[in-house]
Amino acid sequence: MYLTTPPGPVDAPAPARRATLRLSRLVSRTFSAGRPFLPDPLEPSLSRMQADLVRPYSVEFRPELLERGERNTFIEMTQELLAGLPPLEEPLDLVLVAHTAPDADPRRSTSCYLADALPGDPLAFNLSDQGTAAGFTALRLVSEYADADAFRHALVVLLDQRTFLYDTPGVHDVPRQDCAVALLFGPEGGAGEPATRQLAGVAPQEVRATLDVMLNGPDGGGAGLPVTLITGQGLDAEDFGPGFDVRPAPPGRPCTGPWSTLADVFPEYAGDGPRRLVVAEYDSTLRYLCVSTLDLEEGT
Repeated sequence: MYLTTPPGPVDAPAPARRATLRLSRLVSRTFSAGRPFLPDPLEPSLSRMQADLVRPYSVEFRPELLERGERNTFIEMTQELLAGLPPLEEPLDLVLVAHTAPDADPRRSTSCYLADALPGDPLAFNLSDQGTAAGFTALRLVSEYADADAFRHALVVLLDQRTFLYDTPGVHDVPRQDCAVALLFGPEGGAGEPATRQLAGVAPQEVRATLDVMLNGPDGGGAGLPVTLITGQGLDAEDFGPGFDVRPAPPGRPCTGPWSTLADVFPEYAGDGPRRLVVAEYDSTLRYLCVSTLDLEEGT
């Protein structure tokens, strides 16, 4: 069980400096239609739960979608990710599950499942209501929790699911594909700890200039390192011109898109470091501009 305590006295010695949480493994999976909702021995509970969940909002539960719909649940997709990770022998300190849209079958908690399935007794929770900034917020929280409690091992799971039991026309950043990404962090790995910055209140016309400052400033230029820029669906890759090595994320994956692209790019440069990988995204609804940088060392 994760326990918090009151802060110590002002003159207490500073906590021991924690080890860097390096990116040790990155796994991405996409999924086909999945299995039908019905028949399901617990169907009445799912139908009632979905109707209750949407009642406070301006959408209507559509039971006919339950009758003909298919889905990959968050837990089913997460199980596929775990199969792609190496055997986890060291105890996990933190497990963070992030998504932009809720699970179409929310009767089982993904974070609780992982807390039981993984070694150790990790702090585990879900993160949502962050739009396309969800993955960046998750990485920032990993670093902040590690600073507070000297965590050594952490797992971030990002999930997109395209199945909805209610209408979504006109809704922004709706997932169009089932995709899951896992980022495993530990004392050793092929890339350094991500440095994540999130700026709020960035107007659309300010995005490019603000991002240029972030990329070309002392924290973004990588001291002369070659840079590969991965752009999320809120950024136009063509805006950056031929001088940039830009890799656009696939559309329809508001939470996982940039990170699944990172999973594709990562092996391309493994062993060819040093290089800086920059993942960037802009959420025009929340007006969040997010940038996360990872440095590949020579020979990694």
